[in-house]
Amino acid sequence: MDRKKLPIGISDYKLMISEDYYYVDKTDFIRQIVEDGSLITLLPRPRRFGKTLNLSTLRYFFEKTEGNAYRPLFKGKSIERWKDFDKYQGKYPVIMITLKDCKADTFDGVLEKIAGELATEFERHDYLLDNLEIRPVPKAVFEAVYHGQATQNQLETALKILSELLTSYWGMPPLVLLDEYDTPIHVAFDKGYYDRMIGFMRNFMSTVFKDNTDIFRGVITGILRVSKESIFSGLNNIDVDTILETPMCTSFGFTQEETDRMLDDYSLGDRKKEVKEWYNGYLFGGETVYNPWSVLSYINKGGVLAPYWVNTGSDVLLRHLLADGPAQIRDGVEALIQGDTIRSVINDKLAFPDLLAAATNIWSFMLFSGYLKAYDPKQNSDDLTEYTLQVPNREVKTVFFTIIRSWINNGPVKNDRLERMLQALRIGDIEYFEELLNDFLVNSLSYYDTSGRDPEKVYQAFMLGLLAGMSDYEISSNREAGFGRYDIMLRPKNGQGQAIIMELKRLRPKETVEQALASALEQIENKQYAVTLQAAGFTDILRMAITFDGKQVWIKTVN
Repeated sequence: MDRKKLPIGISDYKLMISEDYYYVDKTDFIRQIVEDGSLITLLPRPRRFGKTLNLSTLRYFFEKTEGNAYRPLFKGKSIERWKDFDKYQGKYPVIMITLKDCKADTFDGVLEKIAGELATEFERHDYLLDNLEIRPVPKAVFEAVYHGQATQNQLETALKILSELLTSYWGMPPLVLLDEYDTPIHVAFDKGYYDRMIGFMRNFMSTVFKDNTDIFRGVITGILRVSKESIFSGLNNIDVDTILETPMCTSFGFTQEETDRMLDDYSLGDRKKEVKEWYNGYLFGGETVYNPWSVLSYINKGGVLAPYWVNTGSDVLLRHLLADGPAQIRDGVEALIQGDTIRSVINDKLAFPDLLAAATNIWSFMLFSGYLKAYDPKQNSDDLTEYTLQVPNREVKTVFFTIIRSWINNGPVKNDRLERMLQALRIGDIEYFEELLNDFLVNSLSYYDTSGRDPEKVYQAFMLGLLAGMSDYEISSNREAGFGRYDIMLRPKNGQGQAIIMELKRLRPKETVEQALASALEQIENKQYAVTLQAAGFTDILRMAITFDGKQVWIKTVN
């Protein structure tokens, strides 16, 4: 059969439906927004999870047009079965503004881009200028915004003015949609004009969303809920549905059923297990969802596994938080990339300047930005809710490996020596591999505390960061095999050549290096870690014992 085009980068609902792109039906989101009953709804979700598309869907459903031009877009969709479909469809004017591309090095630069977005929306409603009853002040603001000549004060009141004019013209208040509201704030924090941006956004949003009788509903999306004290002050009528809440939890991202159906439709049904490992694992309101951008990209590339979502945005702020945050953050990351979990209170009201003030703020930022998943909420002794946090999938894990490698590469021992070390491992020059690994430990382990309670985890995380550069190998850690859990396993992706099992041991007091190495090799044999590789058809298996003491390391191997 002919397969539909995949909507890579398509976030306009009308374009997607009219051009017959593959569409995962999320139109029940419309019913949820109405029946939720909140005047203003804030929906924070990670990037590339369908926020802009969902707001576009709301726009085309509600927007009042001549001849109800958008009604056919919903024919056969799930929302058509809603009992109140005819009551709401095509009945309201709509304002939709997206700030996702409003990024610049300066405050004035961002303001110019916001002005451009507003001018485009005002142009869409330029019929209002023909209204003879329009008063002088609103008309002056409208014309200034329309022609790209508005002052900062006029931009701050623009949405309020537009909502009043639409209510007057149509006899009913508009639906106001604000997409990616926090993008300019995020950029402002990175570029150094955060306070000015907060001041503008507070006025820009409160004028239209605070006590405004000239709106039907307001729906706001972003990644974070920026601190109520700084941005949402006075908005007492706002309902915030984060990824921890149940309402609308499956309206963003793909469910297991939706993903399986799509893979079947594109003859990739036999790849469901690997897709689950790479792109599954997010928890929204307790429901498991897939990253839609990654799944679509995977199918579009013919079934090639790669970190598609990771490559769509900058991780500069995350790198900064991990490097400059409390030591317990780096300890936690070391545990997370090995598949372990951590417990933390989650703060859903974040202010960027306070991110480094507490580990809970950093974990919260990572959760809401899509780098972690949270489950098992419980009240602690302070009556605050703690969650278990975990890396959601293999794709996100690559972020942490990349950050660890960047610390290594930016240290005194540069990347060329890292490549030589990895090549030595590939060709079996273990003596040279050991020599270079010692160099890295001496020069590049300053980010880690190797004197803590569990230094084995520190070294394991460090080794995984180094080995992440072996793209021709599948690298796994801390998984069950035989009668236990191996530390690190490397298997060639092409299914041929030498596979490697690594067992890491800390040198204990009164223990010799030889004893420690022998113990590690004995554990590999007794626990039968090699059975997994043997079952996969590998016959050339290198068993490697690695013993460390402070910044020294010794290696012994057996085939």
